[in-house]
Amino acid sequence: MSTNSIPYSYRNANPLLYTFRDYHTGIQPYFILPIQFLFFEFSLRFWDKAVYDTWLAPSEFFQIERDEEPQSTEPELPKLRTIRHRPQTNSFLSTVFFVQPFKKLSVKTKKHKTIPVLDLYDLLFYVLPLLAHTIWYCYIQSNCMSGEFATTWDCYNLFGYRIYNYLFSPFINFSLTFFSKIILLFRKRREGIDVLDRKQKWRRIGVKIIFFITLIFSIITLLFVGALVLPFFFTNAIPMILAYVFMVMTYAYVVVTLIMIFLCYRYITNSIYPKRKDETGFMERQLKRLADNPQIILQAAFRLLPYLVSILFNLSQFLYYGSDYLGAISLEADKRDPSAYFERVLNSPQMAHTVLSSI
Repeated sequence: MSTNSIPYSYRNANPLLYTFRDYHTGIQPYFILPIQFLFFEFSLRFWDKAVYDTWLAPSEFFQIERDEEPQSTEPELPKLRTIRHRPQTNSFLSTVFFVQPFKKLSVKTKKHKTIPVLDLYDLLFYVLPLLAHTIWYCYIQSNCMSGEFATTWDCYNLFGYRIYNYLFSPFINFSLTFFSKIILLFRKRREGIDVLDRKQKWRRIGVKIIFFITLIFSIITLLFVGALVLPFFFTNAIPMILAYVFMVMTYAYVVVTLIMIFLCYRYITNSIYPKRKDETGFMERQLKRLADNPQIILQAAFRLLPYLVSILFNLSQFLYYGSDYLGAISLEADKRDPSAYFERVLNSPQMAHTVLSSI
């Protein structure tokens, strides 16, 4: 096939994106990304509410606090520029914690009667789908060298393209949840609390069986998928993060702006309106919760960050192949055309797998 027969949107791009354009290389339109995020976000929170009586995600059980300096009983000599700091648990500086001295910060666990552990949700919604999809993409990658224009470097990039668009975000969310629950488990064990204990014997046995099955599959998934994700992070993701640093800075600016808005909202509402909890509506209570604890916004931004990394990875498939700096952004957007995407989904011989990969 001559180069002129390749559509313009596939020129200056990894040629295998055109060769396998109908074979699991069609990425989601931008509007599906927040839907995918919200699907897992709300399903996890509803599960935690039903099972553990909390709306918190596992990572939100940790909060960064500023340690209070112990007051000395010895008389102090006069010092120049002595400044007293009160603990500011919910301050903006506690949220954007990297601007404070690390020795004055500590990560503490929020008090709650039950904490989330590795359970059926992790096994059925995170671990098994992620492991199965990874094995599937490894399988279909085996015929890559049979494609037209195929080279080892092109196949390497195509594999990363599939991994970072369909596996990377679920993998990061799975890892965050997994490590959060493991840390919570060890912290409670150190306090002498068995989080797997239940009143009924049959429930206690069931919880422990599910926990250890999920733990084993989680470790296998973490090592297997992590080994595939890591090389592309160094060869593709980091170079694109540095090349398109303005996108990362814009994302950070939006997050900080949101935090500042909610801090201003807290200041205004606390100054003007009296604190009457029983007269406030549901939305007002949620806004107050965000304003009182802006770390929630920071944690949500961290969970959304993998989607930005996936977009940045895609830019390498055009910038590495001769596209100009801004042209790579345009070509990446062209690959997310909604009509072409849904046409591929409807005509896919593995429609069920394609739909599941999209959510």
